[in-house]
Amino acid sequence: MSHSSSPDINAIRGLIDARGELSLRVVPGARVERAAIENGMLKIWTRTAAEDGRANRAVLLQIADLLDLPIRNIELLSGATSRQKRVSIRL
Repeated sequence: MSHSSSPDINAIRGLIDARGELSLRVVPGARVERAAIENGMLKIWTRTAAEDGRANRAVLLQIADLLDLPIRNIELLSGATSRQKRVSIRL
């Protein structure tokens, strides 16, 4: 994923709450993978289709990449079948 159009790492970290949780909105099947902060929430576009959890895995990888963390530090808490998701992040 290209970081040139991605939000600053500190801006993303600022969205993580005191419990280490982050709310986000996902757009699966996008033409280009990117991320932005919209309405106080991280929004991620992934090229992966929402089939058999593949988009969820791709989104977790994108978040790990954006925050420069190993994927094992990111866990999907809710929204497995929704565009609205909540993840736990161990910094």
